[in-house]
Amino acid sequence: MTQVSQSLINRNISVIDPTSGQPHRTSIRLEEIEWEALRDICARENMSINDFCCRADSDERRQEHSRTSRIRSAILDHYRNQNRNLDS
Repeated sequence: MTQVSQSLINRNISVIDPTSGQPHRTSIRLEEIEWEALRDICARENMSINDFCCRADSDERRQEHSRTSRIRSAILDHYRNQNRNLDS
């Protein structure tokens, strides 16, 4: 297994503004391992990081306070759901 640095990395993404419905740039800070997980999910699901983040940010089931927390939780949920499907 590859050793991964555990420092926060700030990157810009595009999300949809809920008021205007228009895309806008924002930044989120994730650990490198979270960015790697996000890239892996997007590659497997054939979607962009921006699309994943927009879906996580606009998902009404997500109750986390911040956008970054909603994205982190969506990454975790993805892997939890994947494991549940393997157990079935």
